[in-house]
Amino acid sequence: MGERFAGMSACTFVTYLNPIKMLQIKTICFVLLTIGALTTHAQTQSKSRVFGEVGLGFGQTLFFGDSKERLAQTFGGSFKPGTGFNLMTAFYVAPENWKGLGIGTRVKGTFGTSVKGENDSDSYIFNFYSVQVSAKYYLLSKTFNKGFYTRLSAGFGQFTAKRLNETTNYYLHQYAIGSTVGLAAGYTIPLKRSAISFEVEFENSSRNGTVNTLGSQTFQTGQLGFNTTLTF
Repeated sequence: MGERFAGMSACTFVTYLNPIKMLQIKTICFVLLTIGALTTHAQTQSKSRVFGEVGLGFGQTLFFGDSKERLAQTFGGSFKPGTGFNLMTAFYVAPENWKGLGIGTRVKGTFGTSVKGENDSDSYIFNFYSVQVSAKYYLLSKTFNKGFYTRLSAGFGQFTAKRLNETTNYYLHQYAIGSTVGLAAGYTIPLKRSAISFEVEFENSSRNGTVNTLGSQTFQTGQLGFNTTLTF
């Protein structure tokens, strides 16, 4: 088996995975190559600039469609979506002649707070993360990192839902992987060597996971959140 896969690249190896995972991983490879090409092109522009970003936030998880019922079938109990803390990092390439536009990549993780079941005393936790391609545009100032902006992000990620009772050591998990799209609007205040931004974000995700006795199922979830980021 080792000889069979020797010398294969990561993108070639995905042809041995199931079709859904193969498509997702190939898309990620394409995204990374696209970002690399954009970065190389931007570096040839006059006064090319690269901005790093870290952020913290808080948001309300949302369940769409029949996702709550699907999770109830997994866990044998239902729960209402809770709140969570966001942790983010990103970088943007934003040459001056792009007039306020920056393109880059973004990683976001949400760590959900524990909620009690609707008909039981167990705890439920819902966490999710994603890796995204992101475009941020300062449409009024035409200067990146100054004033009002909008942001569009799209990528792939996973959620992990858990039912647990630590007293009895009872644990159940549900995983799903798929696509995520986020829209945000915010305002950036320039500082001496950095900038601070405040934004409102809406995120919508469609992920596939395997549910016992049902097979592959689609989970539609999202988040409405408020984030604060520091750009340098």
